[in-house]
Amino acid sequence: MIPGPTYVYACPDCQLRVSNRSIMSGNTFGATQFSDLRIDAPMMPSYPRISKCERCDCTFWLDDETKVEGTVGIPFTALYDDDFTPNETKNPVFGDQLEINSALELDQESIKDALFMNVQRDEEDEKHLRYLLLWAYHKQLLDGTILRENLNEDLDYRENIDALLNLIEEDEGSTIFCAELNRFVGRFDRCFELLEPFVEEFMGPIVGEIHDRCLAGNRDVFEIEIG
Repeated sequence: MIPGPTYVYACPDCQLRVSNRSIMSGNTFGATQFSDLRIDAPMMPSYPRISKCERCDCTFWLDDETKVEGTVGIPFTALYDDDFTPNETKNPVFGDQLEINSALELDQESIKDALFMNVQRDEEDEKHLRYLLLWAYHKQLLDGTILRENLNEDLDYRENIDALLNLIEEDEGSTIFCAELNRFVGRFDRCFELLEPFVEEFMGPIVGEIHDRCLAGNRDVFEIEIG
C-alpha cells in the first residue's frame, strides 16, 4: 500500500476542521470479501466519504465543496513549536484550532439520521449510505451484538434493503446481488427467480452458494474467496 496525501475539511456549519487520509494505491492481499459486497482489505483501507461534526453534529460530505484550500500534504506537526504553542506562521487552514482530529466515521444511527435528513445529493450518495447501513447491520451479526432472528424483525433493515433494491435493480450486472439482497430478507422465491438464468447456464461458486443457502432457508452473509 502507498499512502496518499492527508486532506483537511471544514464543517459547513461551524468550520471545525477535520483530516482525512487517502491512498495512492493498494491491493487485496489478505482481504476478506463478503456476499453483501463489503471488503475488509488491510492493504487497501477505505476512508470515510461522509462525516459528522463532533462540535455541532452537522453531517457533511468530505469532498471538494468542504475541502480547505492548500491542505494537500500538510505536515501538521511542523506547524507548531515543540511546546505545541502556535507559532506566528501558523497555517490558516487550522482556523481557530490547535490541532485537527481525524474525520469521524458515521455509526449505524448516524447513517439512519443522514438518510432521514436527506443529506444525499444524488443516487450515488444514497447508494453509498445504504450500503454503509447494510454493512453496519451485518457487522453486528458477525460480532454477536444482534441475533439473526431479531434482525429479521427489524423494519429499518428490511426498508433499507428494499430501497437499495429500487436503486440498483436496473443496474447492469446487478441481478445476482439483487438475488442476495432478497435472500437476506427471506424472499427465497424471488431469489430463486433471479438466479434461475445463471443456474441453467453456469452454476458458478457464488451462485451455487446463494442457491444452496436459499434451499436451506439461510439468510446469513457468507465470505467469498478472492482469487
